[in-house]
Amino acid sequence: MNEAKSRRGKLSFFVLCALGAAMLATNRWFTAVDDEVSIIDRASVPVAKTVDIFLSGVGQHEHPPLYDILLHGWLRLTGGNIHLLRFPATVFYLVGVWLMARIAGEISGRKAELTALLLGVLSPYGFHFGRLAAWYSFCFLLVALETHLYLRYLARRSSANWIWMFLCSLALIYSNYFGWVLLALLALDFFLLNRRVGFRPFAPILGMGALLFAAFLPILLAFLRELHRGVQLDQSLLARMLTAAYVVYSMLVSESVAPWFWPLGVPAAIAVAAVVALAIRYSPPVGRRLLACFFVSLAIMTAIGVVETKRVLMLLPWLALPIALAFASISVATVRRVFGGLLIVVFGIGWFGIFDRKLYAAPHWVEPWANVAREAAAVVRDGGIVIGNNESFFFYLTYLLPPEAPAAPHDFRGFLPNSVTHRGVYGPEQWLAGGSHPVAREMLLVKGLHFGTSAAATDEAQLWLDQNCRITSDRLMVHDLGAAVKMRLVPADNQLPWRVEVRSYSCP
Repeated sequence: MNEAKSRRGKLSFFVLCALGAAMLATNRWFTAVDDEVSIIDRASVPVAKTVDIFLSGVGQHEHPPLYDILLHGWLRLTGGNIHLLRFPATVFYLVGVWLMARIAGEISGRKAELTALLLGVLSPYGFHFGRLAAWYSFCFLLVALETHLYLRYLARRSSANWIWMFLCSLALIYSNYFGWVLLALLALDFFLLNRRVGFRPFAPILGMGALLFAAFLPILLAFLRELHRGVQLDQSLLARMLTAAYVVYSMLVSESVAPWFWPLGVPAAIAVAAVVALAIRYSPPVGRRLLACFFVSLAIMTAIGVVETKRVLMLLPWLALPIALAFASISVATVRRVFGGLLIVVFGIGWFGIFDRKLYAAPHWVEPWANVAREAAAVVRDGGIVIGNNESFFFYLTYLLPPEAPAAPHDFRGFLPNSVTHRGVYGPEQWLAGGSHPVAREMLLVKGLHFGTSAAATDEAQLWLDQNCRITSDRLMVHDLGAAVKMRLVPADNQLPWRVEVRSYSCP
């Protein structure tokens, strides 16, 4: 028995290491996305400053500071090396998958363990989001660990299990504000399971909740501020529900094949619906309870308008585990083969989209910012001026144009054009500031989707250049075939039919 368990452990380690190597080797396939760049940029500031921001009640991003502090330490250790930025996130994802497999094995045995491992390893969705240097994979790991510790506590309510669960819960609420909802759902599950045995089992859980709230008090004002500004109810209920359906689709297929590419999107959507239905039908009670927690979490995210593909990676254990447990519990060979075939269809379509690279629902994964940055760096080195409005563009440009101010070998200060500066590189607001409009013989205006950059400032800069300089070229790149669909559903997102535009000017 122990020998078989040891072999399974070695197999899991080998498979996860292979996945990690594949993810690190393919990082260049997937462009640094805006959220990822923004989080890295903010994490470059000293920890004391980050802590002060939260203690003052202001906060930053849409999450608490724990992950930013951990990322800051990694940036200091590696000097912000571009090839190592995604390494911690990848490790977090791999450990989370290992935990999922372990949970499944403890519940339903070897077949469930292997199924959960394969679901995590072969997931096209995890292959995308599990690598990003943001809080996504870290919170995925914490939810998997919290689930594991919670089930252990249900089986044996020892002080040691309580302490470990408390520490994991503390890490979760200091990494994601929505962690409070996830913990509340687990607490509700505990109360429903023990509602007929008196008050005594509830005392440790209530005590844990009180301690967590007391520990959260230092950043409570930042949380309330984010709660006030983060809830987004401007979308219609229909738009939010369609977004939620798309999110469930993406968690199995990934964003690599948009559902509006009908020949693949429709079969994938039908297969996803069938997989979820089979999970509900055949998963054991613990799997159904986790699946219920998943759908309630998704419903709450949908109701407050924050449901997005990037934010639900942390919920993946509560979707993947019920699927693995259901597959392992099916005794009818025909049904099991159908279930397996559906999973092959879902994952196969997702992986086809990864290699095809033309069917993405969110083309930010394949935007050619690295190539555009190389062109822009050449313009700056020749004495020209570059104006850009996209964080992913500045991410790559920063590594091509070292900051003007000298820095220590391991002192990573962030990205252009705000955290560090370089002569000839501007954001639209910087270039327009004071009405100076610095001009060079060669000017380059680089436009992408607006994330934190004023669309009005970008338009004003383009208008001035159009009126005062001669356009030498105007190139459009990455045609988003789903832009019209997105604009109908979420007009506020300001989707563009072309994701990248590079306008070259010759100025007197």
